[in-house]
Amino acid sequence: MRLVYTILFVFSGIFVSAQQIPGKVINAITGEPLAYAKIILPDGSQKLSNLDGSFKIDAQNKNDLKITISYLGFYSRNFEISPNKRFTVLQLYPDYEKLSTVYLSSSKNPANGIVQKAIANRNSNDPQKALDGFEYTSYSKFIIDNNENPIKLTTDTTNTEIATIVNVARAYLSEKVTKYSYNKREGEKEEVLGLETAGFEEPIYDVISLDIYPTSFYENKYSIFQTEYAGPLAENAFKNYEYRILDTINNDRPSYLIYFKPKREKRIASLEGVIYLDTLNFGIQKTEARLIGQIDLEIKEDYEFAPSKEVWLLKKRDIKIKPGSGGKDISVFGGSISLGTIQRRLSISSIFSKDTIQRNLYLDATTVNYDYNLDSIPKIKNTSAKIKVDPKANDRENSFWIDNRKEPFTSKDEATASYVDSIISTKHIARKIEVKKTMANGYYPLKFWDVRLNKLFKYNNYEGIRLGFGGKTNDIFSERFNVGGYFVYGFKDKKSKYNINANIYLNRPTETNLILGYTNDMEEVASFNYLKAPPKFYLIEPRFVNINFFYYYRKYYAGLEHRINPQLSTEIRFSKTDVLGAKDYAFAYEGEIYPDYSISTVGVSFTWEPFSEYLKTPEKSILIDGHSPRFTFQFDKGLSGVADGDFDFIRTGLKFEYELKRLDLSKTEVIVEGNYATGALPLTHTFHAYPNSSRQEAILKRFSIAGKTSFETMYYNEFYSDRLAMLHLRHTLPPIKFSNFFKPEIVLISRHAIGDIDNMDRHQNITFNSLEHGYSEAGLEINNIISGFGLSTAYRYGAYNLPGFNRNFAFKFTLNIKF
Repeated sequence: MRLVYTILFVFSGIFVSAQQIPGKVINAITGEPLAYAKIILPDGSQKLSNLDGSFKIDAQNKNDLKITISYLGFYSRNFEISPNKRFTVLQLYPDYEKLSTVYLSSSKNPANGIVQKAIANRNSNDPQKALDGFEYTSYSKFIIDNNENPIKLTTDTTNTEIATIVNVARAYLSEKVTKYSYNKREGEKEEVLGLETAGFEEPIYDVISLDIYPTSFYENKYSIFQTEYAGPLAENAFKNYEYRILDTINNDRPSYLIYFKPKREKRIASLEGVIYLDTLNFGIQKTEARLIGQIDLEIKEDYEFAPSKEVWLLKKRDIKIKPGSGGKDISVFGGSISLGTIQRRLSISSIFSKDTIQRNLYLDATTVNYDYNLDSIPKIKNTSAKIKVDPKANDRENSFWIDNRKEPFTSKDEATASYVDSIISTKHIARKIEVKKTMANGYYPLKFWDVRLNKLFKYNNYEGIRLGFGGKTNDIFSERFNVGGYFVYGFKDKKSKYNINANIYLNRPTETNLILGYTNDMEEVASFNYLKAPPKFYLIEPRFVNINFFYYYRKYYAGLEHRINPQLSTEIRFSKTDVLGAKDYAFAYEGEIYPDYSISTVGVSFTWEPFSEYLKTPEKSILIDGHSPRFTFQFDKGLSGVADGDFDFIRTGLKFEYELKRLDLSKTEVIVEGNYATGALPLTHTFHAYPNSSRQEAILKRFSIAGKTSFETMYYNEFYSDRLAMLHLRHTLPPIKFSNFFKPEIVLISRHAIGDIDNMDRHQNITFNSLEHGYSEAGLEINNIISGFGLSTAYRYGAYNLPGFNRNFAFKFTLNIKF
């Protein structure tokens, strides 16, 4: 049967390609393409050329076709085009008298007046602003396909056979049916009713999170695949776009055909295209937008008028991405797709690199909306998940898809569904997905065991080379629990360190887990680790290399973690820690000296991202799009007399993180952190401000890797606090593009810390300062000079400024590698 589908696809592809007459409309004088030129076909129907002037016309037979092409400011011309020609170039000559009356950006431009009215009427035309509530259903088909048919037939004297099926048909296909509900109070929610992914037994939920509907053209920012562009009907649209009337379309509801073009495309991410605006209410009837550069992105939207509510409703959207021809940089989304695997934080251009997939592939996402109910004001359950997946979504019968497919499921699709099974098997796609997802969290899967990568090798001045092995069991071993740990050895201190732990899954959908563990290791003095801090994986930890003040410890711990809702995750933990010494340090308390001591604590921690969007599946919550701010909190209570604990104390931390991204690719980051402790607190459990400088006199001897939230001019062991506040400000300027491969980023940095410490005399055999006068440093980074490497400088000023320039100045390199 698979062979039959393939043969049908081959011949259908040959037949279809023979019915297309390709061509291009250009300016006869300059040779520049004419975007969205009007093409009138023999039957009186019309179509527009693409942004690059290209077009394709269906030919029903081998006779020449007579067409008319017109363009504002140019003479209209009649042409005869032949289906026998492989490519036709059609030239239009400018009418200079008419061109002199065409204004692109002045206040006299009539297009500006129409666009201004469309902007003014956004609230009455945007369904989410104009209506109190509504519901509808949507069908989506997501494809990675071949743009050209690579199959060739070989004929010999005995028979005809398929010579090769190397790049046959598509490489990926998925379908989705979604129910949308909206009311003004709770906003919009999505429920995925059906999900079908060719070739995969388990649901590929990443496709749902990637295939997010673009926002509306009525919004100030048009967001598609997690990348934002300036909206052509935004409040400040005239700062970013030029407009021109191309035509007036006479239908049941006449429309203006408006061409929009970026004014500041080098600074602001912008689209180029046409928008059909209703002549009566100035609502959107249709849109076509395109970006041509390293990636060719095309968006087409069709709307349907609802007379009962006097609004235009989105009926169909088609998004196509294919290889470009170079030119301007285009960022489409923060992930890439390779035969069904999502690799976030990689450039979309990697889809088409020769190391990934052949350059004749394209991506096509088609969506059809239907069954609108505009009289409904649905009750939306108060849940923080933006998208919910029905437990039966991945197991729908064929009758469900027959009823809900609003795009034909062709023989080509059937061939794909059969063929992808073998692709996934032979190319080990499921394994590649598993590896990439696991590595994103710092592990590498080996059958039932996930190897923990950051335990393999480290180096610091205290241990020297630190080698080891660690990891945890995965779901292949058990879906009810995992067991993990690590073993490492330091060749300088000649000590072994190890951990063993277990996570028991009490409720996987809510991520409710019982945690048990034991650790025998070392820790930096005065470090404060949030239990629920977002997971971070570093192959290289810049500060760790130069730290020289550690303490050894043995820790027993038990905890319970639970995700209250997708945005709020918590953990309660009890631990007993035996501190086994930190160099010559000792803690003096109530007449006794403690070189070694025990700390028993009970604590609670949470992380809260109120505006981040999550996908709720039957198994777990998946982050779709992270939005600022993020709050992380922790409270620890030291318990004297409990499990042999020696001291009573309270220790707290609160961190606030905010990031503002702009359309010109600049961004501003703010991190505020406050720590407070009271009671009998040894130095090992106080706070530091993440110093990252050794005490070497020469600047180059202090040369190292700069951190993101560390103080680059602050010396190790210089300050300790039991009350500490820190402020980090980073402003990244738009990238400076010298070439496609050399686009450095300049970052302006300002860091500040203030703190104090009581009972300094309790800390024996060590000298340090408090931060009561406030510490400040200013920095400058030039990132991404070569392959993620850059340079960084910082200068220490203010109350703790030291004598001499060298002692206050830091010169380092930066490392920003995106995985």
